[in-house]
Amino acid sequence: MKKNLLTIIVSIVLALVFVMILFVFQVRQSEVAVVTRFGKPVRDVTQPGAYFRMPPGIESVYKLDQRIQNFEDSFSEGYTADGNNLLTCVYVGWRIADAKAFFPKFKNGSVKEAERNLKDIVTQAKAAVVGKHPLGDFVNANDRELKFDAIEKEIKDIVQGQVTANKSGIQIEYLGLKRIGVPDSVTESVFALM
Repeated sequence: MKKNLLTIIVSIVLALVFVMILFVFQVRQSEVAVVTRFGKPVRDVTQPGAYFRMPPGIESVYKLDQRIQNFEDSFSEGYTADGNNLLTCVYVGWRIADAKAFFPKFKNGSVKEAERNLKDIVTQAKAAVVGKHPLGDFVNANDRELKFDAIEKEIKDIVQGQVTANKSGIQIEYLGLKRIGVPDSVTESVFALM
């Protein structure tokens, strides 16, 4: 009789564990979860904890990293307002602000795809802003005439505007100029003149 009782108790516990695995999911502090029903997002879960869901096949749970993601764009050429060739590189920090908008915009909430899209937007914004400023705003002997903060803010505002207009659920946390330079051909001609 005791063996049968022990077997029944173990069976009940195993059944409860199996049911919990099917109907409960956990969200960590650094995550946001998107719950889809038959492939369409129905809700997002931003607070950490355990949550109920319908069984797999009906509802699926996709967990996305809510922490700030970082990348830097490539060192690329652009022309300043006064016609000088300038190489620039910017760094960007972004995060997922609206998981329900982010998830369908980028296949299954792909951070890599979002970053690729964001790099294109950053490259275009950077070229537009560099083209509006003379070289003296980037390189100058007088520190007061440098306009790095204003240039970085302009690029960030353009990028955030594009991201918001695309309804991609991304928030730009910070953006800054990492490196500036001149092409080798310009450097060689400067040294030749010297």
